[in-house]
Amino acid sequence: MNMEQIVKINIKLSKENIKKAILRDEVIIFFTRVLEDLERYKSPNFYGRMKDLFFLFYPYSSLDDTKRIYQELKKSNLLSKEGLFIDEEEISYLKFFINNLDSSCKLKGSDGIKEELDKILAKLIRKYFSNSLLFLEPYLLGKLIAFVGGIKNLYRKPASTIQLIGAEKALFRHMLKGNPSPKYGLIYYSNKIQKSYNKGKTARQLANKLAISLKQDYFQKFAR
Repeated sequence: MNMEQIVKINIKLSKENIKKAILRDEVIIFFTRVLEDLERYKSPNFYGRMKDLFFLFYPYSSLDDTKRIYQELKKSNLLSKEGLFIDEEEISYLKFFINNLDSSCKLKGSDGIKEELDKILAKLIRKYFSNSLLFLEPYLLGKLIAFVGGIKNLYRKPASTIQLIGAEKALFRHMLKGNPSPKYGLIYYSNKIQKSYNKGKTARQLANKLAISLKQDYFQKFAR
């Protein structure tokens, strides 16, 4: 075997490993971040989100112009051979979002579309995180997954860490200045905690359940 053949084999193996590393939770992260943008800004444009999405499907593309990337995504069937692989249902969700962007990459009539995006995220969470959905609302699950960069990073974390995801600034202030230690992060906004008299105790119980259910979801839907 000559050097050229060895290089080709190594490139092929590297591409296969990259493809395996791109999980479908990326679609959940995408829609979560879109909804976060709509919550944070009055009329956001999504060129940056389109660029992130494009390179999930085409990780070896040399395109850099965001407007061109947006146009390429509009034409694409989203059937990737080297990047993220998704099914027809997920393709329809992404196409719905892309087709409802105007020429400035902003949503047309964001109120009604936002409601549809909420439903899409809920369907994706139900599809991939049915165990964890028993304990936490879809949007909050999406935020947890997006915050740590994916389910591979989240399912390994202990309950004590899951409980405090999103409270990093308060935790640093506690460590540096002796401020009171935070009791919860993003999960504080769960209905279960909001309705609880003892929020700290409920947060611990919820994090313990999530630490187990997230592992179940990962090994049932993502491990390969």
